[in-house]
Formats: sequence, C-alpha cells, structure tokens
Amino acid sequence: MGRSPDGAYAGAAPSARGGGQFRAHARRSVRLRALVTHVGEGWQRQGEVVNLGLGGACVVVDEMLAEGDVISLSFTAPTLWDPLVLRGRVAWVAPRPMGRSPSVPAPALEPTRAGVAFEHKTPAGVLALFELVNTISYE
Repeated sequence: MGRSPDGAYAGAAPSARGGGQFRAHARRSVRLRALVTHVGEGWQRQGEVVNLGLGGACVVVDEMLAEGDVISLSFTAPTLWDPLVLRGRVAWVAPRPMGRSPSVPAPALEPTRAGVAFEHKTPAGVLALFELVNTISYE
C-alpha cells in the first residue's frame, strides 16, 4: 500500500479525530458491551465500544486511562463459543471536561473515551475479529 502526497496510506480511512490523521483500517460504528481490563493496574470495568475495526476500537469506560496504557477488551460474539479477548495499547484519551479536578475519582467525572490500537498476537484472533466486524455490518 503506497502513500499519497499528504502522507496517508492509499485506501486508508480518515480518522474520526481529524487533524489529517489516517487509519490503516476503517472502523464501523457499533454499540457493544465489553469487559475492559487494565493490564498494569489489574482493574476490570464494563465499558462500551463505540467503533470497531481490525486495527483498533474506541471505548468508553468509567475509569481513568492514559496514553500508552495496555488494556484488554473482552467481547461476546455471536460467531464464537468463547469471548473474544483482544489486547491493545491506548493511543489517545479524550480530554476531561474543563473545570473538573483530575484528583476526583473517575466515576464522579464523565466517562473516559479512549482510542485503542490492537496488538494482535495470533492470526486466529484477527480472523475472529474480522468475522465479528463483518457480522455487525449485516445486523
């Protein structure tokens, strides 16, 4: 896949975050419940995935996340017997609303919205994600 004059990959999808950023894989708007696990801190929270693609997802969770955090997302999928567990790194975090203290616990604030770039470990995981994304598109 070659780059265009503006530096984007040919066929890449424009990022919802704007600023001339592009994604290698398009994302689909979804509303999926997922179990979010913070690998470093060990907490688990229910969250919502609002868009999903082969390269990553946008997740909303009632807990603090920071760029670079490693998390896993666990989905139940109609095409799988077991939950699909995907590991990823937080690529961006939406800023907290102005005028609120970062020392206030996360549940008292607006939920954290974060972009997650998946770190695929096996071809089987990528295939399961591919099947999930395609199943969603036809519902």
